[in-house]
Amino acid sequence: MIVKMKKITLIVQSKDADETLEAVKRLGVLHVQHENPPEGIEVARRKDELALLSKAINLLPEADNKKQINSDYDEIIEEIINLSEEKELLLEDLKKIDADISSWREWGDFDPDIIEDLRDKGIWVRLCEIDSARIDDVPEGAILEKFFRKGNAFYCAVISRQEVKLDFKTIEPPEAGLEEMRSLRKEREGKIKDIAMKLTELSAYRDSLVRYGGRLQAIIELNEVRSGMGKFEKLSYLKGYAPSDKAVGIEKTAAKENWGLVIEDPEDSDNPPTLIRNPGWIEIIKPVFKIINTIPGYREVDISPHFLLFFCLFFGMLIGDAGYGLVYMFIAALSQWKLKNLKDRKIFYLAYLLSSFAIAWGLITGVFFGPHPWLKPLVPYFSNEVNVQSFCFLIGAVQLSLAHLWKFLRKWPSLKALSDAGWILILWAAYFLANTLILVKEFPAFAKWGLIIGAPLVILFTSPDKNILKGIGAGMGDFLLKIMNSFGDIVSYIRLFAVGAAGVAIAASFNQMAANIGNSAVSTALAGAIILFLGHTLNIVMGILAILVHGVRLNVLEFSGHLDIEWSGAEYAPFKEA
Repeated sequence: MIVKMKKITLIVQSKDADETLEAVKRLGVLHVQHENPPEGIEVARRKDELALLSKAINLLPEADNKKQINSDYDEIIEEIINLSEEKELLLEDLKKIDADISSWREWGDFDPDIIEDLRDKGIWVRLCEIDSARIDDVPEGAILEKFFRKGNAFYCAVISRQEVKLDFKTIEPPEAGLEEMRSLRKEREGKIKDIAMKLTELSAYRDSLVRYGGRLQAIIELNEVRSGMGKFEKLSYLKGYAPSDKAVGIEKTAAKENWGLVIEDPEDSDNPPTLIRNPGWIEIIKPVFKIINTIPGYREVDISPHFLLFFCLFFGMLIGDAGYGLVYMFIAALSQWKLKNLKDRKIFYLAYLLSSFAIAWGLITGVFFGPHPWLKPLVPYFSNEVNVQSFCFLIGAVQLSLAHLWKFLRKWPSLKALSDAGWILILWAAYFLANTLILVKEFPAFAKWGLIIGAPLVILFTSPDKNILKGIGAGMGDFLLKIMNSFGDIVSYIRLFAVGAAGVAIAASFNQMAANIGNSAVSTALAGAIILFLGHTLNIVMGILAILVHGVRLNVLEFSGHLDIEWSGAEYAPFKEA
């Protein structure tokens, strides 16, 4: 659920501002709202320093050995960045040398300086590319020495006692001979290796640099809060938001420190941050919200329990294979074992739950690394594709109806709530209509009453007004805008069937390919095993992509759209010690 916030204003003498900020920081509950732009020379300088630090950290490989930095952090950071820049230059140089070696390999090894020496002695040597049709068009008094042919062109040296005009494409000699190029290449490779070794040595300081980055971030935040404080004559004031249950702590500290304090409820024009608290079993869905980077607005609703339930169902249907579910569960267990020091284990518990749904749906439909004649579905009803598609429409009708039921309860006892009752009736009419138009099922006579009753409720009570015509006009506009979308949203749930069926079909295809190879010999059995491994691995990876695209979409777009959630929230981020 979304935690209620209190609007906090702290007023202190400007001379006590720094001391006050340290105390607020120790409290660690105030989400600061800047009154002035949080800018300044110190902020800009520290941000530049943090940017360089982050760049240096990203350049370092992971290391098992760890060391503390006893010298100046700036010296270590500068050394890392300089080494990296030197390495980049050497790599560019190496790329150029490789290109030169490739270009001049067929010419053989020669010293380019000889060409200049011969010119000083009155002998002109020029390297040329000559079309085979013009190979005899050499000027009088010049000698042609062919080196090699590529396609229709000869690569030659034209030698003469005096400079002659050549009507051929001339080629500038290289800066160094082949042997010298290879020597330079070896030298560059040695330097790159040395730099890599130095960076590996410096990686022992990585953890120290990361901790320093945390301290820098805290300093930047402190300076931003200081520069963002409001000022009035000799007074400074700090505004922000704190959870209602934490306001008492601020009040006690304010009394102790002699701060001026105002605690009030946020006004409609305010934009408080969003803090969500849920029981542990619901909190496991948090990693998904972090991945998709969404958070509801303060005045919106927290759909975490609903999202968790339907996301698990969507996962099971989209993966649709008990074997794949076991693979996901094994990967989760292996990851948890490898990352046993990780404090937040929500992602692992979520993975186990999602895998369980995939296993369950695979057993229900009789799919284990693809369908097999020997594996019968636990629920034969779902072996029929039409039944699965109808079930998808049913899920859509139920989920979207829950959205409007939620809105109905939030609006009640306002008459506006009746418009959501109307939408629930319309959604169920759309469900039966989808079954009729797409699955060619009979449209039940009672279903039409969903539209007959639902439409007037929407039109009359979307924006009820004393002026009935005005209210009907507003309701009619909303009705016409959303009626087709409601039908389309119900139909869009068929993606659960389509994507799941595609995954099963791909698995079956790879199984058939492997079976057709046969297993009469070790080589054919090995080839079949490779096909099975690669095919099912591809399908498992594609399944994860399908979850991110389709499983998340149905919750974040279709359901949230009917619930009027815009995901416009700002996450509660209190000013606190690192």
